[in-house]
Amino acid sequence: MRNDGGRVLRWAGHPGTLLAIAVLAFNDRVGKRAWPGAVTGKVSDAAWMLVVPPLLALLVSAVPRLRGERAARLGVALTALTFGCAKSSAAGAELASHGWSLLTGVPSRTVADRTDLLALPVLAVAWWLWRRSARPRPLRRALALVAVPLAVLATAATSAATVPEAALWSEDGRPVLYEARRWTSEDGGLTWRLDPGSGKATAPPAAAEAATAADGLCLPEDPHLCFRAPGYGLPVEVSRDGRASWQAEYLPPEVAPLEGTGTPVPSAGAAWSPAPSAATASPLPPTPCQLVLAAVPGGGHTVVVRYPHHGLQVRTADGRWTAVPLPPRPDPAGGDGVLRMMAAVPLSFVAGTAAVLTGLGARRLRAGGPSVPAPLLWRLALRTVLPFCWLAVLPVLHGDRLPWLLWLVGAMALPWTALLWRRPPFAHPGHRNTVALLGAGALVGAVTFLHVVADSGARLPWSTSCLRALGYALAGSVVTTLVGGLPRAPRSGYPPWQPPSAPGGAPSRGATG
Repeated sequence: MRNDGGRVLRWAGHPGTLLAIAVLAFNDRVGKRAWPGAVTGKVSDAAWMLVVPPLLALLVSAVPRLRGERAARLGVALTALTFGCAKSSAAGAELASHGWSLLTGVPSRTVADRTDLLALPVLAVAWWLWRRSARPRPLRRALALVAVPLAVLATAATSAATVPEAALWSEDGRPVLYEARRWTSEDGGLTWRLDPGSGKATAPPAAAEAATAADGLCLPEDPHLCFRAPGYGLPVEVSRDGRASWQAEYLPPEVAPLEGTGTPVPSAGAAWSPAPSAATASPLPPTPCQLVLAAVPGGGHTVVVRYPHHGLQVRTADGRWTAVPLPPRPDPAGGDGVLRMMAAVPLSFVAGTAAVLTGLGARRLRAGGPSVPAPLLWRLALRTVLPFCWLAVLPVLHGDRLPWLLWLVGAMALPWTALLWRRPPFAHPGHRNTVALLGAGALVGAVTFLHVVADSGARLPWSTSCLRALGYALAGSVVTTLVGGLPRAPRSGYPPWQPPSAPGGAPSRGATG
C-alpha cells in the first residue's frame, strides 16, 4: 500500500538498516579512535546514508498525507539535500550542526568536506532497502522500536562535539570566559563569577581573537607598553616602544617551551634568549593563545592570557604574573545533587519495570508450556530486554550528551509494553501472583532510588549508580522469574463434579458401568 505508515517502521527495522546502525556506532566509538583517517570517515558517511532516510521518513510520517512511499521519497531527498549542503560549505556545516543538535538533543559538529559527497550514491542502497520492506513483518516493526532510538543516538554521536577548550575574549571592556559555562570577571581576571548570559555569545570570533593575541594589545594608560601571545610553547612578549620591538616576558612554569626556543625563567621581566639551535630549527606552528586586557577597579588594566590546557595567566597592574585556575566545569557525571535526584526517579522506575516485565514474561512462558509459538517468544524476549538496554546505555548518555526528551519518553513508555500480548490462553494465576510481581518491582525501584541518592552524597560517578541499578534490576528479575514461573492454579468457586446417585444412595448404572 502506498499509504502504509507501518512500512516505514519496517524499513527502520530492516536488517540492512540495523547493520548500518551498528557500523555507525562502532565506527564512531572505536574505529575513528583506533584507525583515524579518511577510510573510517567515509565508512561513517556511507552508514549515515542508510540510517538517516528512515529517521526522516518517520518524522515526515507525522503528516497523514505524507505516509508510506511519499515519506520514503522525502526522507531520501532530505538526506541528500542536507548532506550536500553540510559538506559543501562551512556555512552549511554550521547550520547542519545547529539543526541536528536541536533535532536530536545531542550537541553535534559537522565538518565541511566535499570529498564526503562521494557517499551520496549509497542512497540508492537505502531506497533498495525500502523496496525490500514491502512485505508485512511484525518482528521488524518491533525491532524498529529499539532501532529508532539507537539510530538517533548513533547519528548524533558520529559528529558529536568534543568537550571544547576554554575560550577567552573581551566584551564591552570586560573579559569573558566560556568554560562549559559563561563566566565574567570584575577584578581584572583574578576571580570569576558565573554569568547567565542568556542569548549571549558562547565563543569568540576565532579569527579576530587569534589575530589580536598574536599582534598584541597596548595598555590604554600607557600606549607604549604592549603585550602579545605568539602561541602555546612561546612566552608572552612585551614591547615598551609601541610594538617596534618585542622581548620575552613570561612563560608559565608548567608549559614546555617549543623545541629550539630555550627555557625562559617564569618571572616578570625575566631574561630569556633563544637556544643556539633556534636559527636552524623549524618547529611546528604553535597553538594559538588568547590575550585580553581587563580594567581593574581604581584604574589600570591587567593582562589576561589563556594557554591551552594550562588555565589563565594574569599580569596584575604592578607587573606581577600569577596563575589563575579555570572555573570548574559542571560535572557531566551527575555530581549536582538536584540533577542526580531528578535522574534517580526514572532510573529507579525503569529498574523496577525491568524486574516486573521479566516476571510477566516468565509467567506467560510457564503457563503456555511447550506450545508457545516462536513469534510470541521473540516478542516476549524483546519486551524483557528493552528496559535493560535502557539501563545499559544510560551511563554514557548522562549530562549534556543526553537527549532528555527521548530518555524520559522511553522510560515512561516501557511499562505500556506489558499490555502487549497480555491475553493469556490459560487460566489467570490469581491476583496474589500479580501483587507479588509488582511488590518485587517496587522494592527494586525503592532500593535503587535510595542508593542513587546515597551515591550522590558520596560523590560517586553517575556510571556507578547506573551499574548498581542494572545489578538491582538483574537481581530483582531473578526473584520475579521464580515468582512468575510457578503460578498456582486458580481455585474454582464451584464444588467438584460428582456423578448422579440412584434413589436410595446406590450409584446409577451409568456411574458403575
